Amino acid sequence: MEAIRLTPKLHQYAATHIDQDFTELPLGHHENELFYNCTFKNVRNAVLKDCNLRHSKFVTATVEEALGFTFTVGECGTFEDVEYSPLLFDLLLVLMCKTKGNDEKRKKLIDVIGKERLIELLRELKGIEK
Repeated sequence: MEAIRLTPKLHQYAATHIDQDFTELPLGHHENELFYNCTFKNVRNAVLKDCNLRHSKFVTATVEEALGFTFTVGECGTFEDVEYSPLLFDLLLVLMCKTKGNDEKRKKLIDVIGKERLIELLRELKGIEK
């Protein structure tokens, strides 16, 4: 009888970045890469497609640094053990508030963000989009 293989297959990444500081570098486009314990600041127009960001940290401080940032949720590592700056966290919630439906949940998100903060971020986003 054939033995059953119980060890999981390891994910093969196109590139691996460990303990790297990306706060002064343009991030650019990355696909299927591991960013372990990395730090990011200016993610403007950056694309992180199917990347694992486990234990990484975003210190993004301005809306301008966040504009055009795209990441996909190819695996749980996009969110698991990742620290998003207060601004990026708020922006994610603001985007959820701009959706349609789920009215009760969106009202609760507004309470979490705060009405004044929501208005401030929406104005800032609208001013930049022009």
